[in-house]
Amino acid sequence: MSMKKSIVIIEDEKDIVESLKYLLEKNEFDVTAFLSAEEFFSAKNRPDHCVYLVDWNLPGIKGVDIIKTIRLKDKLSPIFMISAYNKADQIIEGLQSGADDYITKPFNYDELLVRVGNAHSKVSNLQDNLMNVGLKLIPEAHSVMKDGVTVNLTSREFIIFQHLHKNQNIPSTREELIGQFEKDMEMTARNIDVHIFSLRKKMNKINIGIETVWGTGYKLVT
Repeated sequence: MSMKKSIVIIEDEKDIVESLKYLLEKNEFDVTAFLSAEEFFSAKNRPDHCVYLVDWNLPGIKGVDIIKTIRLKDKLSPIFMISAYNKADQIIEGLQSGADDYITKPFNYDELLVRVGNAHSKVSNLQDNLMNVGLKLIPEAHSVMKDGVTVNLTSREFIIFQHLHKNQNIPSTREELIGQFEKDMEMTARNIDVHIFSLRKKMNKINIGIETVWGTGYKLVT
């Protein structure tokens, strides 16, 4: 399954933020907006992978420095620099900071939507390909194979792993995982936690991680 359509906007002009949020949410993007770098860096719940729209001329820390910081840990997420600066040397500096594209203000909202949609599709497909390279699920044997190494699972572990794999990088609640089982298979949140603990140890053999999302549940991470 493709990554969630998440957008992070870092822009101090509220009118632009509201217009972007309306447009993007109308097109099924999950939008999180920050009015400054300080708000962004202090936020506790930021998307792991998303498309970024970063304004250059922010109060305090500038957009180019935000992008450099993001790129230290995140090499994959698409980043768009948005700015009223339109000189060639300024555009080059913005791209050299780590931005994938540069959009000058005032911009055409329909054009921005197309660019953002294309960027999301490309990185989503790339993540799917990275996750699935060398990885094969074998339902008949309740097994997972990666790069020639086979990991044998119990039937319940396989059901849980299969659901997490289909929703990779998207958190699944314990209730969603319980819902994968037949009603006559008595599963509880505690049972899920125990199976996840066992799955983690087995998946470590083939370098696949299962991350706890506090207050939500679990997700398979690339």
